[in-house]
Amino acid sequence: MKQEINNTKSYISVAVDEKTVVSEHFKKCEQLRADVNITQNKLPTMYWLPKLHKKPYKARFIANSSSCTTTKLSILLTSCLTKIKEHWKFYCEKAYENSGINLFWSIKNSAEVLDKLKNKRFLASTVSTYDFSTLYTTLPHNLIKDKLTALIRKTFNRENRSYLACNTEKAFFTDDPMKYYTNWTCSEVCESLTFLLDNIFVRYGNTIHRQVIGIPMGTNCAPLVADLFLYCYERDFMLSLNPKTQANVIKAFNDTSRYLDDIFNVDNPFFERMIPTIYPKELKLNKANNSDSYAAFLDLDLTISNGVISTKIYDKRDDFDFNIVNFPHLDGDVPRAPSYGVYISQLIRFARACSSIEDFNIRNRSLTEKLLKQGYRYHKLRKTFSKFYHRNL
Repeated sequence: MKQEINNTKSYISVAVDEKTVVSEHFKKCEQLRADVNITQNKLPTMYWLPKLHKKPYKARFIANSSSCTTTKLSILLTSCLTKIKEHWKFYCEKAYENSGINLFWSIKNSAEVLDKLKNKRFLASTVSTYDFSTLYTTLPHNLIKDKLTALIRKTFNRENRSYLACNTEKAFFTDDPMKYYTNWTCSEVCESLTFLLDNIFVRYGNTIHRQVIGIPMGTNCAPLVADLFLYCYERDFMLSLNPKTQANVIKAFNDTSRYLDDIFNVDNPFFERMIPTIYPKELKLNKANNSDSYAAFLDLDLTISNGVISTKIYDKRDDFDFNIVNFPHLDGDVPRAPSYGVYISQLIRFARACSSIEDFNIRNRSLTEKLLKQGYRYHKLRKTFSKFYHRNL
C-alpha cells in the first residue's frame, strides 16, 4: 500500500490534517445541497484486493469511498451522468439511422455485441480485443474537466431545461424545481464534477494524500466519468471521418463495441494504427487477443471458422485453480423460489450466448451439478428447465 501511494505520480502528500479537509467538504457539499451524514465525516482509506487468478498474484488498489465526505455528492453525480449518457445514447442512435455513422461505442452488456454480429449474419474474417492499462488511474483531470463540462453544457442546451433534478436513484431535466430532489443547474453539475476531481483525498496512516491524476475506482461515479470521457473522444473521431473518402473506415468502426475499458472489433483492420488519433496519449491501449480468429470479450468466447463466428460462454473463473463460491446455497435462509429463478436466468444467458446446442448442454450440466451439491432438488431443477424450454421454444 505504501509503495502504491509513494511510488506513483497519481498521489501527492499534502500538509493538512483530516479535520480541515472534512470541514471544507462539509461546507461545499452543503452549498451544493449534497448533505453529508455525520457518520461520513471522514476521508477514504486505501485497501487492496488480490487478483488471485494472476500468476504471480497481483493487487488492485481501491479507495474506500462507500462512506466518506464526498459519497453523497458522487452518488448524485452518478444519477446526473446516467441521464446525460442516456440523452447521448438516444441522440447517437438517431444519428446512426440518418447518417450511417455510429458515434456511440459504449455498450451495456454482451447482448449488444450479439445483436451486431446477428446483423452481420455472424460472418467475419477477423476479431480483436483491446483493453486500457490502468484506465482509472491515468485519466488526466484537466482533460476530464474540459470534455465532460463541455458535454454537460451541450446536454443542457439540447434539453433546453433549467434544472437537472436528481436523487440517489434517478435524474431528469425540468424547468421547475422538484420537491424531494436536489435541483442542480448546469453550472452546479459542472461545479460538482470539478469539486469532486479537485478533492480526491485518501488517508494512509497519519498522512493525507491527494490524487492528482486519475479517479479512484471506489467512488460511485468513476465508471460513468470514464465511460463518458472515452465517448467524447470516440464521437469526435467518428465525426472527423469523411463519408465520401473514408466510407470503408466508417463501416469498419461502426461495429466497434466498448464496455468501460474493454474494446471489441470485428473486421476492423484500421483500429490499431488509428488508436493515437482516437484517444489522448495519456491512455495506453493494449491488444488482448493473440489470434485474429479467436477472442474473449465480456462473457463471450468468439471463434471464427470458415468465415463464420461461433459463440459460447466465456468465464475467466473456469481457469482459476481454486473453487469459486457463487449461487445461493439452499441450506441457508435464502428463499427457495428466487434461488431456482437464478437457475432459469442462467439458462437464458447460456441460450443467448451459445451458437451450438452442445456448448449449451455442457454449461447446463456443469451448472446443474454445482446446484445439486448446494442443496437444490433434482426434480425441481427438471421442472424449472421444462418451464424455461416451453417459454423460450
